[in-house]
Amino acid sequence: MIGLLWHAAVLAAAGIAAFLLLRRIPAGAPRTPAAEPEPPSVPAQTFAEIRWWERRLASAWDDPGKYPSLVRDRLADLAAERLRLRHGVGDPARAVEILGDDLHRLLTAPDAAPPTRAELARLITRIEEI
Repeated sequence: MIGLLWHAAVLAAAGIAAFLLLRRIPAGAPRTPAAEPEPPSVPAQTFAEIRWWERRLASAWDDPGKYPSLVRDRLADLAAERLRLRHGVGDPARAVEILGDDLHRLLTAPDAAPPTRAELARLITRIEEI
């Protein structure tokens, strides 16, 4: 019987010791609140490209004769690339169907007058939608 009490006392002492040791272990480093996500940064190259287009458009407004080589040809290349990548279009008839007559004429007609700012904005929006 004494042996049984001895084992019970050792187990009780071990339990109390474990409890006291566990209480002394720190819970961990205090948690800092999650930082708010930073807004996505715009690469510097994007601003350079925007300035490049601004200069081209300004030159085209100053000298409408430069519009075909400075702006229209670049927009036509962009539209052709989008047609190829997103629609797999290589056929001119299909391209006219997707672009629409007015947009196709603005991009391809050699004697087309430079569009107004509103027309140019509509043209660019339409190309983005392709």
